[in-house]
Amino acid sequence: MLLETTYGKPKNYQKGKSLVGRPFSIFKIFKMRGSSSPRFFIESTNLAVDYHKELQSDLDAAMIEIRRNGIIVHINVKLQIFEWMIPYYQLVLYKTNEYFSIHAHGRFLQFTLDKSHSEHLKFINKLVFEKESHMSQYHFIDGR
Repeated sequence: MLLETTYGKPKNYQKGKSLVGRPFSIFKIFKMRGSSSPRFFIESTNLAVDYHKELQSDLDAAMIEIRRNGIIVHINVKLQIFEWMIPYYQLVLYKTNEYFSIHAHGRFLQFTLDKSHSEHLKFINKLVFEKESHMSQYHFIDGR
């Protein structure tokens, strides 16, 4: 679910909050050592956020917030702000040496891993752990 949350736009958070769940408690956030990511710089996307690689600036970045049942990707493109809410059961993550990408709903968002690679790697590991711990409470037919 992609919402434009630029200042002055009407917001419909209730549907999104039910999709990804409430934020963690302060105690859980301290135990996790934070629930949001450092800034990821956008490399490419097929989301409807009016992003153009040739017009890229330092404002084109995203932050990921971990929630109980999914994640919220806060995307800043030029002067617009978007929130992409993804439940864990639809979230697919890919990481190579140069890029990290998030796929869901037939859409993707690809980030560059460059300067603060170690901070990004810590957050990616935390995200994978939270997804696996959430998905382990369900029993799948294929034996996973």
